[in-house]
Amino acid sequence: MQWSEVIADPTLRDLPYKIELNKWGIIEMSPASNWHALAQGKLAGLLRGYFQFGEVMVECSIQT
Repeated sequence: MQWSEVIADPTLRDLPYKIELNKWGIIEMSPASNWHALAQGKLAGLLRGYFQFGEVMVECSIQT
């Protein structure tokens, strides 16, 4: 499966979890956890305190 197929599939829209494709094109899904969100927030706060310039981003998209 390719990303274009994932995007075109209406049954995969508005899912409450992430979708990733592994190197064989197989969908791997992992639900978000509250612990993960808490850790992200704490790390973002720490990073923001260390740098005077720039931005801290969490859950940003990347092109693969």
